[in-house]
Amino acid sequence: MSRRAVIDIGTNSVRLLVADVPDGARASSPSGLHPARTEPPLRARPAILPDAGLARLSRRGPARASAPRAVDQRLTITRLGEGLGAGAAIRPAAAKRTAAAVGAFIEAASAAGAGPPLLVATHALRAARNPDELLSRLRVPVRILSGDEEARLGFHGALAGIGPLPSHARVLIVDIGGGSVELTWGECRRIEDSLSLPIGAVVLTEQFLCHDPPLRREVAAVEDALGRTLDAPLDRISRPARGMRRKAPQRVIGVGGTITTMAALDQRLDPYDPDRVHGYRLTRRAVQRITRRLLAQTVAERRDLPGLQPERADIIAAGALVLRHLLVQLDSREITVSETDLLWALALGC
Repeated sequence: MSRRAVIDIGTNSVRLLVADVPDGARASSPSGLHPARTEPPLRARPAILPDAGLARLSRRGPARASAPRAVDQRLTITRLGEGLGAGAAIRPAAAKRTAAAVGAFIEAASAAGAGPPLLVATHALRAARNPDELLSRLRVPVRILSGDEEARLGFHGALAGIGPLPSHARVLIVDIGGGSVELTWGECRRIEDSLSLPIGAVVLTEQFLCHDPPLRREVAAVEDALGRTLDAPLDRISRPARGMRRKAPQRVIGVGGTITTMAALDQRLDPYDPDRVHGYRLTRRAVQRITRRLLAQTVAERRDLPGLQPERADIIAAGALVLRHLLVQLDSREITVSETDLLWALALGC
């Protein structure tokens, strides 16, 4: 076994995975790395981080023996994508919060005995016209993933942790993030296609949900945007053209903060328990019920809900609307929730 560390810089949060990886798994390729910076090391100060933003997660390894075994998992909500939609620019305060979290996680990975971590970034740095606002504050290379790469890694990471499925089983992996939504489908051993769409929970909240709680017309605007963006690809996924050999997905698997939070809300988990979230079958009926409740509540009221990390309270309603729309359009009765995602794929070297 070798001990590896991966850090994911997302639109809403920064995440760390330190894992023991079976011998023989290849290390992640460094291709696509942003050049290393020459600035002095950033010393993270806990006071910079949101009060409840850091979640230390301890969980058993994923179900499959070939998957990494988590040694340490951490998450800090830094909201790097705050205000990104307005001018496609990362704000200095958001970059400072995010760099502090990254610095703390690099130190944590070293303390856990891992080698230098692989750092990746997703929608916020893809979309920003000023990625150097963050990158100039870091002392390590960062690999900015394309939407296709993010979708592919999420597919392999989700399947790494879900129990064995027949190799011919058709699956759809859904990742609802802060900045984008990734859809990846195919057979367990082969990806057929993927999409990355800029309709994540932070993006939709800032663009449409201006009131607290949201007004009906704001919710309708989100639903209209989701219909225009998602319905055609979802129809293609769930109803393959006549004469095509492929079939509709038999299993829908979800990753990302929105989906794991919805599973925690359904179970009223306080504190959050990754073991009870991973593999949980979240029904469409539960998603509809929780979504209605979230839309009726203020952000302050949502913060008190068991299973909801307080810093997600302002964006969870938008994420729930995305999940509800997906399940309804797919005519899927449930979604299987996975705690393993692109971090696991990167640790394995996918």
